[in-house]
Amino acid sequence: MYSPKAAMYLGSTRSMLISPHLPTEVHQHAVLQFTCSLDGKPFRVWTEGDGWQQAEAVLIDSMVAHSLKEFDGWQVTTCIMPDVQTGRLVQERVLEGKPIKYYLEKDILPVIDALKMARQELITDSGVFQTLTNTVYHHLLQETPFTPPLDDRITKAIHYIRQNIHEKIAAATVAAEVHLSEHRFLHLFREQVGAPLRQYVIWQRVAVATQALLMDGKSSKEAAYEAGFSDPAHFSRHFSLMFGAQPSAYAALKPLYHFGFFQNI
Repeated sequence: MYSPKAAMYLGSTRSMLISPHLPTEVHQHAVLQFTCSLDGKPFRVWTEGDGWQQAEAVLIDSMVAHSLKEFDGWQVTTCIMPDVQTGRLVQERVLEGKPIKYYLEKDILPVIDALKMARQELITDSGVFQTLTNTVYHHLLQETPFTPPLDDRITKAIHYIRQNIHEKIAAATVAAEVHLSEHRFLHLFREQVGAPLRQYVIWQRVAVATQALLMDGKSSKEAAYEAGFSDPAHFSRHFSLMFGAQPSAYAALKPLYHFGFFQNI
């Protein structure tokens, strides 16, 4: 019989952490964060404006200093870039300018039911990961945002970025690869992907370096250069902005975690 194992999943613009131990010191990061208990057991969350509050689930805006503690049982944290379409909508329509929003378990039961299934079986498919994270964000929004079909030129651009992630990636170069002017390419890329090119590339670099470090056994220096960072400190800085901790903190948890990496848009 499968025994639940803590897991960290990283996609192109979003991430998910399923864990029985998630206390954190005060930190902030560049992504929107949704955290909920899977066992109906409240935890405590701190923000500068509210101090310590008891919560069953919280949505925290990007760059808001916060801390979580007193967890008893399993929790899930899923994060999304605020620059992508879904993240931007959550920020504008759900948070509405507030730094944090609290939820009761009864308000998010469909989300909890879906996430409980993810705890029972490791995710190995990018489509399943995308669907699961969409369940969270679409429930918060109470709608399914329209996503236009991906233009063939943007598909080609994304393939080029992933194939050359270890190199310097200039907008003009990628635009030339897909036979568009730089201005038109940058507009179309943001319209289609939902994120500016620079932010998308940085997230890809973090994903590649994290996979190299946590799954392939590379050193921080090797992982950073493989992903196109100038040095390990550059990688660590962007990793911390995404996850609120140093890569070494997750590397220490390797024996306890399953790691999954998905190349979804």
